[in-house]
Amino acid sequence: MHKTFARLLSGLAVLMAGPAFAQGAYPEQPISIVVPFAPGGASDITARVLADQLAKDTGWKIIVENKAGAGGSIAATQVARAAADGYTLLFGTTNTNGINSYMYKLNYDAVKSFEPVGFVAENVVVLLANASFPANNLDEAIALIRKEPGKYSYASPGQGTVHQLAMELLKKSKDLQLTHIPYKGAGPAMVDLVGDTVPLMIGGIAPAKSFIESGKVKVLAVANDRKFKNVPANVQYFSDAAPDAAVSSWLGLFAPKGTPSERIKTLSDALQKSLSSPELQKTLEDQGMQAEFMSPQAFGKQVEDGMGFWKKAVDAAGIKSE
Repeated sequence: MHKTFARLLSGLAVLMAGPAFAQGAYPEQPISIVVPFAPGGASDITARVLADQLAKDTGWKIIVENKAGAGGSIAATQVARAAADGYTLLFGTTNTNGINSYMYKLNYDAVKSFEPVGFVAENVVVLLANASFPANNLDEAIALIRKEPGKYSYASPGQGTVHQLAMELLKKSKDLQLTHIPYKGAGPAMVDLVGDTVPLMIGGIAPAKSFIESGKVKVLAVANDRKFKNVPANVQYFSDAAPDAAVSSWLGLFAPKGTPSERIKTLSDALQKSLSSPELQKTLEDQGMQAEFMSPQAFGKQVEDGMGFWKKAVDAAGIKSE
């Protein structure tokens, strides 16, 4: 009788332990990082550099998946609807988790649909001029544009990008008359800047590096709201001359809402370790990025606090929701 009861208890213990054993250690399968833009761009390069470092540091298998379209909203929607198990992550940007909320009718909420994993890097955004442009810094450029309102134009990598919005905020802050010419990417815009078709351009620093070094293009200012190690000390910042126009062009990792906190911590701890790698930092710096870890809590607060700023920026640009 006692033996039978003992066997029953033993069997119940095995059954009760079954689900715990079935879960196993995380991660048991490849983790997908969904990049919201096409291969070859700044987001894609940064995601792949990070994925390689994460795999090297942890032994995990990381897959980078490109899902371009609708300014990144297709990828964000996919991740927002994915299982909240820590195996599908969004390589989010200021567009997917900020600007797009005021440009498109989204199938996700930029804040409420995700669990922040951590800040990854800041993209250096610069205001550039071709060699023949008379001004050599931001103060001189503002004075020149004011002197001849409507004469000058600026190129950007596209409508609704963080780059365009920074310039529209600068225009509003300094009461400038300056025409925006949107391009389909930084490459075509850079060609026209160097060729003197347009006098000014705002975009990431990486595509401009060789032209800056050759003297064909000059940096008038940095548009970001934080300082950078790889920018010369004498270059002006929007944050100094026009604080209301300074922007953050960030990249970060998100998981679907409801992902268990212990898995978020596992991912965040691994991210922090990888971002401390001098090799990764140097690689990203060469791509115009500055690696910077930020905890899930701090990163989430930055994203949430930025929503009002981006609404103001989209309104300043006169962009209507699609």
